[in-house]
Order: sequence, then C-alpha cells, then structure tokens
Amino acid sequence: MDNTINEKIRLLRLERSFSQEYVASQLELSQSYYGRIENGKRTISLDCLMKILSILDVDHITFFNDVNLNSFSQK
Repeated sequence: MDNTINEKIRLLRLERSFSQEYVASQLELSQSYYGRIENGKRTISLDCLMKILSILDVDHITFFNDVNLNSFSQK
C-alpha cells in the first residue's frame, strides 16, 4: 500500500468515525484548515502530526509502517 501521510490520517479518522470538525477542535484549528491538511494542501508539522496521532490513538511506528515517506517532499 502506498499511502501518503494525509491519506493515512484521513483513513484512520474515518475508521474511528471521527469528523474533521472533532479532530480540528481537538487541535484547536478550524475545520477548513484541518481539511486542507487531509487534502494535502497544507504542510503538516511533526508536532501537529504527533498530536493528530494521539487523537487517533495511533502509535507513530505503526503509522509509518505503510506510509510513503516521499509525501513529506510533496508541495
């Protein structure tokens, strides 16, 4: 599987039945800003990624097992 970071975040959020609004509120971001993160239109910082993984209750090692790390250099 060749997931980008933003695709994997979206899939994990959907698996947990979390809305973008919920995750955004936990991050103290607007839903539109968070949506742009998931759509790959905003660069995500490592700090923000770790907060998202915490909200989604996902270990970072597990998360990166099938993520395309080349997605960091996109955009």
